[in-house]
Amino acid sequence: MTDRSDPERDPAAPEVDAVPEGVAPGSTVLVATVGDPAPSVPSLQVLSAFADGDDTALVVTTTESAETTVERARAVFEEGARPSLGVVDTVSKQQSVASRYGDVPTVFTPSSSDLERLVVALTELSGEGRPADGDRHLVVRSLTPILEAVATDQVCTVLQQVSGIRTETGLTLLGVDETAHDDATMRALAEQVDGVLWVTRGSDDALELMYRPATRSTV
Repeated sequence: MTDRSDPERDPAAPEVDAVPEGVAPGSTVLVATVGDPAPSVPSLQVLSAFADGDDTALVVTTTESAETTVERARAVFEEGARPSLGVVDTVSKQQSVASRYGDVPTVFTPSSSDLERLVVALTELSGEGRPADGDRHLVVRSLTPILEAVATDQVCTVLQQVSGIRTETGLTLLGVDETAHDDATMRALAEQVDGVLWVTRGSDDALELMYRPATRSTV
């Protein structure tokens, strides 16, 4: 899969509604969009309401390169309030070893379907123990490419395995294109999270957010 967008040519990220009260520190949230969630960066925008410059955010990118992901994060967070970033890039096929993009540590994996390498990469980036300062957050910008290649139950197992990567009051934000999956898949994902944040575009092109606690009737 190739990087489908260039942040220098993309329009500015759309405005976003105030984050609903149900999204709280220490929660795991499924961020469901209509279409690929990456270009509108809803997960990063939600994170910007909670994270600050003392925090760390580990970001898994499955549709855009590490370079594009870092540029999008820099556009979303205000200077001085941007958490330290670590990126797992499952897109850039020409890369195969850990490196850095600027000041951002980056681990490359062969594909978004290689869940074992994904877990190893996140473990490598997180190090041992909690950060000395601030919280650590986990963002998977889009689960959809993973779900298209791997059985849903395997994906859910991995989500359970990496649930401890964020700190106690950190956020885990899992993006998904809800139009790409059937109801059974969405229900299975909802069972792994505290709530589902539904993202739609309003008439003024702003992102509108609606949060529902995760139950079997959520989806």
